[in-house]
Order: sequence, then structure tokens, then C-alpha cells
Amino acid sequence: MTVMSILTSAAERIGIETVIEPSNAIDLLEVQHREVEALFKQLEETSDRAYKAREHLFEEIAQKLTHHAKIEEKLFYPEGREADKDLTLEAYEEHEVIKHLISRIRRTDTRDETFMAKCTVLKEVVEHHVKEEESDYFPKCKKILSNEELEELGLEMKTLYDRLQSQSSARSSRKDH
Repeated sequence: MTVMSILTSAAERIGIETVIEPSNAIDLLEVQHREVEALFKQLEETSDRAYKAREHLFEEIAQKLTHHAKIEEKLFYPEGREADKDLTLEAYEEHEVIKHLISRIRRTDTRDETFMAKCTVLKEVVEHHVKEEESDYFPKCKKILSNEELEELGLEMKTLYDRLQSQSSARSSRKDH
């Protein structure tokens, strides 16, 4: 466990949001993993008739996963490929499965009896992906990337992620008007 994951977990247990800025690429990815886990937990806790809440939570999950995948695929995986080519290729394939599931869920009405089942499958695929990254892939990447490289990469990733998030927010607010 990293310091960031311990701090994030402790903050979640006592009900506060963490405002600690990740200091490197791996910390950033782990913070994003925890954010998505928390959103899935909120989604699971919705009542059967909370259609709008489910729709909004799912869209937030989908957006965060999509942007997270983009920064990993564009910036992190090319750097981590040297650490473990097979795990890198697997990660790309897992992202394709996640994107496919997101697409299917977006076409499913929240009132449909299969909506939550599909969300559960998505959550399980994401959990598997996260576990593999955090227990196998990230430690291998830490061995080949210096702290300075991880910090620089983290800054690039955060910048791209923030840009993607703000573009989505702008599109979303245009839709609402």
C-alpha cells in the first residue's frame, strides 16, 4: 500500500474528502481508482427507484473511467511497457472490455432490470484491473522509472486528465441549456 492509498482510505473511513494532490503518476492513478470505487459504492447503495441518481452516478463513473483510460493509454502505458510488456498489453485489452461495457450500459435505461447487473459486471472488471495494476504492474513500473520520471509523468497525466474533465463539463453544461 502506498502512502496515498492509506491516506485516502483513512479519509474515506472518517467521511472526509481528501484534498492531497498526488505527487507522481502512480499516486494519481491510485487516487483515481479510489474515487471510482467510492462512486460504485454510492451507486450500489441507491434504491431500486432512484433512477435519476443512478443515471448521474453511472455517467460520473463512465466519464472518470474514460478519462482515466485515456491518460493511462496515451501517457502511462507507453512508459510502463518496458516494465512488463504482457501486463501492458493486457491492460489495453481490459480497457477495451470496460469501454464496451460502458457503451452497453449507456444504451440501457436505468429502469431496465439489467441496468444494475451490467453495472456490477463493470465494477468487477474494474476491480480486477485495479488489483492487477496496483499489485503487479505499478511495482514493476516503480523499478524502471525514477521518482523524477514518475513526478514528471504525473504532472503530464494530471494536466491531460483535468483538460478532459473540463471539456466534458463544458459539453455537459451545453446539453443542459
